[in-house]
Amino acid sequence: MNLIELLKSQVSDHVISSLSQKAGVTEDQVKTGFSAGIPAVLAGIMKNGTGSDSGFLGNIVPGLTGAHAESKPEDLLSGSDDSLLDKGKSLLGGLFGHDTGTVTNALSNSTGLSAEKSSGLLAMIAPLVIGFITKTMTSKGWNFSELLGKIFESKSEIAAALPSGLGDSLGLASLSLPHVDIPKAEVPKVDIPKVEVPKVDLPKAPPLNYGAVHEPKSGGSFLRWLIPLLIIIIGAWWIMSRSGCNKSTVGNATDSLSSKVDSMSSKIDSAGSAMKAGAAAMGSTVAGKLNEAGDFVRDLGAKTTKKLPDGTEISIGENSVESRLIAFIEDKSKPVDKTTWFTFDRLYFETGKSTLKPESQEQLKNMVAILKAYPDVNLKLGGYTDNTGDAAINKKISNERANAAMQELIKLGVDAKRLEAEGYGAEHPIASNDTADGKAQNRRIDIRVTKK
Repeated sequence: MNLIELLKSQVSDHVISSLSQKAGVTEDQVKTGFSAGIPAVLAGIMKNGTGSDSGFLGNIVPGLTGAHAESKPEDLLSGSDDSLLDKGKSLLGGLFGHDTGTVTNALSNSTGLSAEKSSGLLAMIAPLVIGFITKTMTSKGWNFSELLGKIFESKSEIAAALPSGLGDSLGLASLSLPHVDIPKAEVPKVDIPKVEVPKVDLPKAPPLNYGAVHEPKSGGSFLRWLIPLLIIIIGAWWIMSRSGCNKSTVGNATDSLSSKVDSMSSKIDSAGSAMKAGAAAMGSTVAGKLNEAGDFVRDLGAKTTKKLPDGTEISIGENSVESRLIAFIEDKSKPVDKTTWFTFDRLYFETGKSTLKPESQEQLKNMVAILKAYPDVNLKLGGYTDNTGDAAINKKISNERANAAMQELIKLGVDAKRLEAEGYGAEHPIASNDTADGKAQNRRIDIRVTKK
């Protein structure tokens, strides 16, 4: 989870409702205000952090909500409207100076509010955002320098989340983390005496032959497992045919065979994951770009109308996941395996949450139509994140998102028995996590056909 998502996750329904009443705007406009206000405040901290008067930031960030670890940003809402507005206006003036009007106008364009309403909303949001930042610093144990480093690490995500043109107006592209010279400490050289270890002759044990075991590296390695498996099956059949009523021998043989098959299945699962990651790393760059919300929008090619076997017609792009999934289902030469995955290209979630955005409905409904037209097909959904933040949290949110997408398909009419879902966190990236575009591509839901 990146820094913007981490801060957005702290914006509760209570905060949105209270701020809506105080500012005299709708709750949706408050949400939009936070979506623009959080990256704007981070950009202001970044800009001031590179200047000569960074002491201003050191004062406002840890001190605005009372300089206590137990302070709650929500407490700011319990005071008078004028008090919150005064704090906000003073804060915005310190962060943006003569650019405050530019930031306000950008928010006005995002929310559709008047300049006056936008100015008031931004002034109320800014102190809350600083409060969320202070709370995050306390929970993570960051000092101000570490916070500044985290903000610069998220520079590309911040620029992408800002209202259109605001990043250029604030000059984010030219900002860089201030260089700090750290004095070198002289480490005294310590001579460690050599210790003679007596040589001990250990008796040699006879070699044990457990059979060759190799981690699969590619699709061809499955043949190396298939041949021993066939030999085992033939040997078990021969033993059973020779043993007649000797149930003990047959039972031992079948138990051994079952154990080896279970082991083989585990190896194949591992190979599938490894092959998928390798194929992704070697894959060509996906055509598309980031939108203002930070979602990666793929180039789906020309729109076509596809008539499904049950007569239903759906409109899909020639490069869309629907087109590629249908081709795989209809191609009898392509068997079901554990390495062939397809990435949803129009499935988006609210930042830091497992709530699907409204624009995801078109693709979900197309998937429902495909599953109804091909009743023998079952699917598995895999959820993934980028590599930002805690691995356990990423695993959790990826699992929640995969299950949210599955539940939406069930709600739209797909039998739950035909679907399964699992979250993999930051595993198996399909693009580099070094860029905002790559991270956006890695935040995704994939599907795999498990039966057709």
